[in-house]
Amino acid sequence: MDICEQIRSERRAGQTRCSVADGSMTIGEAARIFDLDQDVAIYRPIARSEADEIAAHALHADLAYGCQIMSLPRAAELWRQFMSLFDGQEVRFVTNALPDKSWMPATAATFDMGVLVMGTSKVGCLWVEDED
Repeated sequence: MDICEQIRSERRAGQTRCSVADGSMTIGEAARIFDLDQDVAIYRPIARSEADEIAAHALHADLAYGCQIMSLPRAAELWRQFMSLFDGQEVRFVTNALPDKSWMPATAATFDMGVLVMGTSKVGCLWVEDED
């Protein structure tokens, strides 16, 4: 089982988008590839440490009710494994999450949050959607 299949299997609530696409692309192009809103104003650049925190949170808890889906250490480990797909690449990160834990919607779901990983030769998406 690849890491995206593992992530989708373990985050059994809502919908989880997890995939990687080859190529260097803009934020708008990456959003389109992963079927997210292409309005680049939704996304803000973040540091790796914040990407780690957002991804682990999104995997760990239901966005609607805050119920635990998996342990925080397990969520962090799954994210680490996902990030290993980008070993050796210079990467940057963008998210729709704001510092106060609110977000700008990037999908039609009631709640959504995630990270786009923009690498030099591939891009990745880890995004979760939950409904109330």
